Amino acid sequence: MSEHLDTELVDRYLKRSALFWKFSRDARFAKWQKLARGAAWNALEWNCEPLGISAEGKAAAERLGFVPSEVFAHPQVLDRRPELLEYYRLLSCLSNKGFGQIKKQLGLSRKLLKSPETYQLELCKLLNRFLSNALAHTASANREALIRTVFAEAGSEWQGTWVNDIGQLAEQELEKIIVEYADKLDLVDRNATEAAADEGNFLILKSGNVFCFGSEPDVECRSKKKELLCVIEVKGSADRAGAQTRLGETKKSFTKAKQENAHCVTIFLPSVVTSSVQKQLQTERDIDKVFNLLEIFKDTRKRDDFLTELFKFILREAVP
Repeated sequence: MSEHLDTELVDRYLKRSALFWKFSRDARFAKWQKLARGAAWNALEWNCEPLGISAEGKAAAERLGFVPSEVFAHPQVLDRRPELLEYYRLLSCLSNKGFGQIKKQLGLSRKLLKSPETYQLELCKLLNRFLSNALAHTASANREALIRTVFAEAGSEWQGTWVNDIGQLAEQELEKIIVEYADKLDLVDRNATEAAADEGNFLILKSGNVFCFGSEPDVECRSKKKELLCVIEVKGSADRAGAQTRLGETKKSFTKAKQENAHCVTIFLPSVVTSSVQKQLQTERDIDKVFNLLEIFKDTRKRDDFLTELFKFILREAVP
């Protein structure tokens, strides 16, 4: 594809792209991108899982004509060119504020981690999760084009965009945890799940229980007879200022679920619980259970507690 992108193609791309990446001729960003895609990084190993790169993100990057270092962060790249951290942050559409809040919530700091190498690796994994998600959306929105150069506007603070992407990322991470747990315990009806793929994002268990991963609610569990058993709302944003609003959105979803089945179990998974939200949760009748989302992601014991509650005590699956 020509280096000078067709205006109509760019307009169509921007309107359809889930993250609204913005094309810019900012000289500083262009310099960073040239460094990022340089031949110096060709010999590096890009093992996807250890670096937090999803298979979908990697495939999308290849389909869109990117070299790995152009769109994914690597510890050795950041070690030799620390200024490229800003490049990958902007490419992820993360504001300084948003990035800082996420790192704080995940405990990503030089003081808390054992070594500089560990810190660099964890930063790369965090960024690559966002970048993988962004690339997967881009590929699905614009499969026909091989975009050679994607510019994010340097210095711009994408208010709201990073919040939405954090939410999407958190939902995907939770889905992955649930699916891997069910698969590990051999609970999945693979034939039924594959057959239902065209109808939506379903996970069907051998017992007949069905998970539906969607946008409203984030996760819905129904019995073989289609009785609503459980509803899960995921609020991945680390923005404390919006905690009350996210609680309000959750309540609406849970009230609707309780109206369908008063015995349905509702589970709230926030990343942040402020003191005012904590106080309000004590009186909320439609919110049955609350788990800290980041603890589920970070702490194996907390994750097992959540999964045991969900599969064993709510869905009554035969799990140890």
